[in-house]
Amino acid sequence: MGAISVKGVIVGGIVDVVTSVVLGVPFALYAVSKLDLSNVPKDRVESVISAAIHANVPLYLGQTLVGLACSVLGGYVAAWLAKHDELLNGGLSAFLCVALDIYTVASGKDSNTLLVQILLIVASPLMALLGGDLMRRLRRSRLQPA
Repeated sequence: MGAISVKGVIVGGIVDVVTSVVLGVPFALYAVSKLDLSNVPKDRVESVISAAIHANVPLYLGQTLVGLACSVLGGYVAAWLAKHDELLNGGLSAFLCVALDIYTVASGKDSNTLLVQILLIVASPLMALLGGDLMRRLRRSRLQPA
């Protein structure tokens, strides 16, 4: 258990999710700007916005890539805070994102196909691992004599 930095993993996970939400807002706002929501019942607004984002391939792809980049950032932050075992701590920082993805899938709120859902659940820890690897490489390059 000494290899795991609880602080690093938790902070990295929070960074991943919070930045994904904040940077995802412009995509949702763009989708909303293209919709007429005046006749949509309040309980269906979220699903209509989600369907509009999924129907626009460049918008959906952009939102997905931003989310994956946020997982890289979360892994990087976790590895940076841990100061050791960067791959382990970076990869584990995706725990919150994965937990939220599993909850969304289990509750039936995810409008993606099952294959896409599984790919996204797997991609988040892989991207977080990449963030941890980036931090590890940066640390190694700083330790190398010039």
